[in-house]
This record gives sequence, structure tokens and C-alpha cells, in this order.
Amino acid sequence: MKTMIWICLILLLSGCVTQKQLEELGLVTAVGYDNEDGMLKGSIIYYEFDPLHPNNTKMVTSLAHTSKGVRQKENLASSRRLVSGQLRVAIYGEELAKGGIISIIDTLSRDSEVGTMSYLAVSKPQAYDLLQLSQESEDVTNAGTFLYDLITQNVEADSLLSPTLHEFMQCYYSEGRDPVLPLLNFKDGTIIIEGISLFQEDKVVGQIDSSDSFYLKLLLDPFEAGSTEIILPKEKVKEFILTNNNKQKESVYISLDHLRSDTDIKLQEKQTPTFSIKIKVKTRMQEISENYDLGNPVAIKKMEEAIGKDMEQHLIQVLNKSKEMGADPIGFGNYYRAEVGYDSFSKEEWKEHYQNAEFKVKIDVEILRTGVMD
Repeated sequence: MKTMIWICLILLLSGCVTQKQLEELGLVTAVGYDNEDGMLKGSIIYYEFDPLHPNNTKMVTSLAHTSKGVRQKENLASSRRLVSGQLRVAIYGEELAKGGIISIIDTLSRDSEVGTMSYLAVSKPQAYDLLQLSQESEDVTNAGTFLYDLITQNVEADSLLSPTLHEFMQCYYSEGRDPVLPLLNFKDGTIIIEGISLFQEDKVVGQIDSSDSFYLKLLLDPFEAGSTEIILPKEKVKEFILTNNNKQKESVYISLDHLRSDTDIKLQEKQTPTFSIKIKVKTRMQEISENYDLGNPVAIKKMEEAIGKDMEQHLIQVLNKSKEMGADPIGFGNYYRAEVGYDSFSKEEWKEHYQNAEFKVKIDVEILRTGVMD
């Protein structure tokens, strides 16, 4: 008897669920937002399931005052009901992002169909143009999937901080840290990750180059298998260069991979916020542009010290550049709040203190293997 009751309840509950036939739906994989004449311009890429046309994607654009209004108009222009359960990436035009985008992102985060692991990104050109280029490319069958894969493989390669919806919202609502997102652009007809957009709260205030994003990740997310290229003045290590292969060049180019890191950040001084940053880096030298004495332990030690000093200088430059923009992507405000106490911390006061912040950086590099002498 109990079994029959349970079966009836299951049948009754299943009858209450709205049935969605796949053939009747437009599966949204990418959305883009821009400013246009004081209104919000929304663009979507959606996939239509059709056994006869397996790569059937379409693009729809509309204007409204809100993202919900945009979606309503996009539905009016589609023969399928648009659903967001397969959303892979949301793109925000840089001009729009400079004015603040939390209202749009908050609406996205409240959509029960959208997963919090969807990626967010900023577009140097209009988001519409970026999606349009992806849609027209012969090599791209689905713009949403292409952009998602572009970001994913760079995140997995330790080249990029993960820009998920969840992580953006977490940083935004943090009292002492600002979000960052990848900055997309065109290059030779191809979409690339040009750099990192820095935010102050929900507004884009500037950018750093993709090469400099290495130093943000060095502080925020310990490397497990990272890679980078270091350019050293030849003068720093010339005594251990066996033969000068590139006499015209004044620099030595070094490729590091299998890079692992461990970072320790502490507040040393409260009055003028002074942060001690100690980083240990273990790596392999994959390639070097000169015939260097890799079999000499003294030469390796000299190289480790030179690389460490170079990293320190670049890291301080990135931190000072972020500070000048008013962006705190590392979350120094959180370290400051932990020391002064939550009750004594004010976000507005921290913005003023942050402009006077100083950074003492020490990076110890250990080259475990040279890739040549093993």
C-alpha cells in the first residue's frame, strides 16, 4: 500500500513540472551587453537543436532599459523559447563596464537557470562586434562554446585567474577586494585575451597586460604548473655566458615552466599601510637564449637571484599601477581589516589609506631543473 502511495505522489509531482521539449528551445550559450543611445543593447548567441543541421546557431540583438527587458524582446525575435541553462559566457563592452555593471550581473546571478560557473569577460570593442565576429568565423561553430574554451584552457594552463560569475560576486561583495575579468579583443581577425580589466567595485578603471596578469595570479592563486618568460639585462649574468650568441641583443630571454609558488602576505604597519610580501618560487628553466653555464651551481645561483629581483620589480610595478587606478585586485583591504578589526574597518576609509600603501616584496627563486643538464 505504501509503495502505491509513493508511486502516485511521484506521478503527481512530475505532472507539475513544466515540460520543455528540446526541439522547442533556443539554448543560449553567450550573451553580450553594450551601451547604445542611453539604452542597454543585448546580444545573444543561441543553439537550435535540429538533427538535420547539427551546428545551427543564431544571433539576436535588441534594445531595452534592463537586461530582463532585453531578454523579453529577444524572445519576440526568436521562433524558439530562449533558455539560459547552457549559458557559457557573458561579455560586457568596456564602455558599459566603465559605468558599472553590477545591476546586470546581479540579475544574471539571480536567474535559477544560470550556473555560477559561467564565465564573465570584458570586451575592448563592443560585445556585439565580438560575438558577431565569432559567429561569422568559419572555424567557430558556436561562439559561446568557443569563448568558454578560450578562457578555460588559459585558466587550466595557470595563465589566467578563473573569472566565474561566483568569483566575481564574491569579490564584489567583499569589503576589501575588487574583481578582475579577462579583457577580450581582436587581433588579425581572431579573438584574443589581451589583458586583465581591473575594477573598482563594479566599474572598470583600467587594465594590465596579459603578461602582467602572471603577477596577480602569483599573489592570489598559488601556481601548480605555471609558465612565464623572463627578460634579463645581459649585464646581470654576463660572467656565466660561455659564448655570446646574440651580440647585438642586450637582453637574455628565459622561459620558465613547471612553476610552483607559495605566497605569504602580512600587514607590517597600520598607520601607513605597509605590506610584507614573501614568495617562494620553484621552477624549471625550459629555455634560455644564450649559451649559459648551466652545469655550474654558482651560475645557477646567480640566475636565481637575477630572476627573483626581476620578478620583484615587475610585481611592485603591477601593484603600484593597480593602486593608482584605485583597484585592489589582491584584496589588501581584507588583510588590513583582519588586523585593525572588522568594527574599525570602513570601505571608504580604506580607499584613502590604500593610496598611501607601500609594498615590501621578497621573491626567492629555486631552479630545480634546467631542462638541459638533467
